[in-house]
Amino acid sequence: MSVAFEPEIERRLRAVPARNELAKILKLRAVHDAVKAGWTQRRIAEEIGVEQPEVSRLAKTARLAPEVCERSPREVLLEYAVGMIDHAAMMRELEKWDYTFGKTDPTGEVYLPGTWDQIERAGDLLSDEDYRHLLRVTAARREAAGRA
Repeated sequence: MSVAFEPEIERRLRAVPARNELAKILKLRAVHDAVKAGWTQRRIAEEIGVEQPEVSRLAKTARLAPEVCERSPREVLLEYAVGMIDHAAMMRELEKWDYTFGKTDPTGEVYLPGTWDQIERAGDLLSDEDYRHLLRVTAARREAAGRA
């Protein structure tokens, strides 16, 4: 019996939370699309192996916050973490992303994050070197938005 090389074990373990988060995103998007296509919640529940109240909750989430069903930098990072895309594909997409930038609501009390916040808060999903690279290639866009 052979033992996997330690970095490989670490990579696989670190992929587990990313896989779980990505699965939630994909399930939410699938439910949203099925509801838009006119499927009943009961049929959707049967297809994805959950109870109907779970479908109702997912459909409500998608209806109240439709942006959660849109592709995001976080999803790109997760796809790389689980091995769905390679590093070059991740960086190409993140370099070209049309980022939005967070701001406070009109009351000044609540911070409304933008897509750049997903890069800022990527944690272990993005190396320091990749983060610095993205800072460089997006500098002009961030400066134009007053976020340099």
